[in-house]
Amino acid sequence: MTRITPVSHSTPKSLSVSLPHSAIATTGSDLLKDAKIVASKKIRFYPENEQAYHDALMLYRRSYNLAVERFRNDDYKDASGKFINMRPAIKAQVEQEQKESGRAYNSIVSDNGTLAAATTFKAVCEHNKKLKGAKEGFAEISFKSRKGSRHSFSIDRLPKGLNPCVQALGKIHLAEDVPAEAIGKSCVVTYDKGRWFIQVQQHIELNPEIQGKVRCIGVDPGVRTFATCYSEKEALIAGDNVAKTKLFPLMKQVDSLISQKQKILNTQKGVKFPDMPQWARDRIIHFNREIDRLKRKKDDIVLDLHNRLAFELVSNYDVVFLPTFETRGMVTRKDKKVRTIRRNTCRQMLDLNHYQFKKRLKWYAKKYGKHVVDCNEAYTSKTQSWNGTIDEKLGSSKIIKGEGFTVDRDINGARNVFLKCLTR
Repeated sequence: MTRITPVSHSTPKSLSVSLPHSAIATTGSDLLKDAKIVASKKIRFYPENEQAYHDALMLYRRSYNLAVERFRNDDYKDASGKFINMRPAIKAQVEQEQKESGRAYNSIVSDNGTLAAATTFKAVCEHNKKLKGAKEGFAEISFKSRKGSRHSFSIDRLPKGLNPCVQALGKIHLAEDVPAEAIGKSCVVTYDKGRWFIQVQQHIELNPEIQGKVRCIGVDPGVRTFATCYSEKEALIAGDNVAKTKLFPLMKQVDSLISQKQKILNTQKGVKFPDMPQWARDRIIHFNREIDRLKRKKDDIVLDLHNRLAFELVSNYDVVFLPTFETRGMVTRKDKKVRTIRRNTCRQMLDLNHYQFKKRLKWYAKKYGKHVVDCNEAYTSKTQSWNGTIDEKLGSSKIIKGEGFTVDRDINGARNVFLKCLTR
């Protein structure tokens, strides 16, 4: 991250804000001083019997998909219109399938898969009820695919031995200590691109620190620069060219590996993986491991950037103005029209994962007693912050000029976000 501080403060009028005491009484009260919130902690672990955990993932996914199939076929109610308890039938079916294939079976994992499908189905129904009369936007429950890079299953209670389902799945070796409050609570086991994680419960104390003068900062998300921040005293640039120099080359290597893997699959058309020759199976396994390794590296770079910037903002500022960065609307083609931004730019923008950063920043703000304000991005990028004039010919230029001023485009956008939200 690059921090830019002006040499002299020649601002004719201070932009600092002081809220009245009544507006900050709740934040500074003793009610939140020792308050605790329930959060989750993600811990990496190494299973001794990894195949048993893969079997549990398959069992959970199979139970989930069987329940989804019944929901999609309207086979989930009896004659009186009440929900059928489908867990016994699904458990009997998957238990027989697991025995025939020689895989481990656990009734808790199967039950949780069925219950997860029911919860998802009810959420979809509630969502569609709110859209009654609309022509689009309706949701539909879908199956879980085994081709995804991230899979998970849930456990009702984490035992004192810190090993979920010890008898059925075997021991695990944790990379960190499990919080005491997680014992006896539900947990989620996740397999993400070759790495195993367990998500457990933890209690976190709130640390409200807003007192008197409120420090504000505006954030302008982007592609060339992940985020540019502007406050009364300084400008902060985070992730300059990180997508172009670090993330995009990794994804080009992934594309090359996928292409080589597909060439081998094309030579084995119609042949299942266990029936392929040994050389083909070895090459496919090698490519899958390399693809997962590169994707993990990309994810770690983005996660590190998100954590560093989020902690920097909540440590030094009380209110963060963050515009809504609608990436989906930017990259989606509507009515087969040509996109206004290039394909490579779309890919770099999606790799930066701005929405996940927003959720992470809001979590940090909740933890440290700060505030994140969602705002509109209109009149920020092409608007000259010193006089409000819109530069229609700006295009993709990195700087914006006018009336003797030459300003970095991203800093100008962040300043517009700051001024617009501050004066509203």
